[in-house]
Amino acid sequence: MTVRPEVVDYLRENLGKYPPDALRRQLYEEGVSDLDFEDCLAEARRVPAKPAAKKKDPRRGPKLLLAVGGALIVGGALLTLSRSPRTPAPAPAPATDASGESGYVGAAGWVVRLPKDYVGVSRFKDDAKTVEVVHFCKRGTDPTNFIDKGLYGPMGIVQLEVAPSPFPPNPTGLVQLGEAVRRKETAHGEKFAIKNIQIATLPGVQVTVLAPYPRVEAYILGQNQLYFFYAGQEDEIWRAIVLSLRDAHSEN
Repeated sequence: MTVRPEVVDYLRENLGKYPPDALRRQLYEEGVSDLDFEDCLAEARRVPAKPAAKKKDPRRGPKLLLAVGGALIVGGALLTLSRSPRTPAPAPAPATDASGESGYVGAAGWVVRLPKDYVGVSRFKDDAKTVEVVHFCKRGTDPTNFIDKGLYGPMGIVQLEVAPSPFPPNPTGLVQLGEAVRRKETAHGEKFAIKNIQIATLPGVQVTVLAPYPRVEAYILGQNQLYFFYAGQEDEIWRAIVLSLRDAHSEN
């Protein structure tokens, strides 16, 4: 039996708020295997958490390390996906053109073009506001659906995490990024395919995970930022959003 105290505490805190399968998927992305999850779930259900004397600050709790980190730490270099189920606040409605498409501008100056009736819901993972997470979804989507990545495909949700890049924006950086992503997927024992991609002037790596949890991921190197896209599958919505990415610093 493998019981990880920080996972048990997290499950006790959230089992009443979210379905076990949603928590299983989220923790799997953070490096918690299905076997470890089952052991920790049994322990969390066996001994209920004691009432806290005062409300905890979620930022002071133990942090789980990813093996993509994520939002994900890959080989100690990539991003970390948030395990916090905090509900983001909707962003202001962007300007639309005659086709119904709209543009979304991120905090670091990057831009993507959104399909008709899509919006971006943004939050920051840190107090310094260096790591921005945006969920692109159909207008009116309940933000609580963002917690279960198994819903991303059916609901057409695309997640983007933007953070300072640990890799140089050159061919050497692209090689390092590809190696880090391969290590991450291999460590999880997943079946996947990986390829290099080019988004305008930006190089990157795309991963299609076939099993056990099918999904598509893209890691794009900007001049100063690393862009991590995540969705349930590569479809028209995915291509429309990912291929429209522009990095203000790289375009100069």
